[in-house]
Amino acid sequence: MNKIQTILADQTQMSKIKQGAYIIFLLFVVVVSFSASGKKSNRSVVDLIVRIEPLSNGHMLIDTSDVYGLVEGGFGSRLIGKRVGDIDETRVERIISDFPFVKSAEVYINAHEELHINIVQRQPLLRVLADNGLNYYMDVEGVSIPLSNHITERLVVFTGNIPPHVPDFKESGPVLLQDVYAIGQLIHADPFFNSLIEQVDLQGKEFVLIPKLGRQKIKFGGMEDAAGKLERLKKFYQEVLGAEGYKKYKIIDVRFDKQVVCEKRKNQN
Repeated sequence: MNKIQTILADQTQMSKIKQGAYIIFLLFVVVVSFSASGKKSNRSVVDLIVRIEPLSNGHMLIDTSDVYGLVEGGFGSRLIGKRVGDIDETRVERIISDFPFVKSAEVYINAHEELHINIVQRQPLLRVLADNGLNYYMDVEGVSIPLSNHITERLVVFTGNIPPHVPDFKESGPVLLQDVYAIGQLIHADPFFNSLIEQVDLQGKEFVLIPKLGRQKIKFGGMEDAAGKLERLKKFYQEVLGAEGYKKYKIIDVRFDKQVVCEKRKNQN
């Protein structure tokens, strides 16, 4: 065997040794992992830590006691003290996420056998108090959620002949519910109107806005040119009512293109 052949043979032998060592190392890692997993699965949950992200205004529609009750109800007992291996984090997430006030939930068990539940709440957009007796919040995504036992959100209240809520209304209707959601978004997005408008009444297919300040009613009509109507209304409030006072007018009508038509109050006292 010449010198080159000897070198190649040595390199091949070293390669085999390295491959063998790598395989042994992998087997060792697998054995250690299984051992650690087995030990961890036999350990018990020592604590349940719940973190709920507050709403944009700092409010909480749910609290930790609600979450404890959901988990215990879903599993039939407390999770503290249960074997880690017996807890399905995905199932816990599903139980929490099905709660109507919850937008999303993240569940995990850390290295200290603490079960963590992190929750993002649904953000209410408006409140529906309809003629058909329905009374609920609609969130920023259009989802219907019940009123909270912990706090009453101060939102624009929609009254009148509002149709029942259906989960896919944004795609399939009814159109009037789409309009309720759309005008609710416009009011919520503008700090001026969010602080001004207290109630929106749906009369037939047209909206009447009722402000917090003053006793006037604002005839808004349907959703055609809704942004233009709100812009005219804002200018009227800022430039006219700001100078003349909020008691002067009984009716403010923005239904007509590029106009604000008003009816004066006979007795302004």
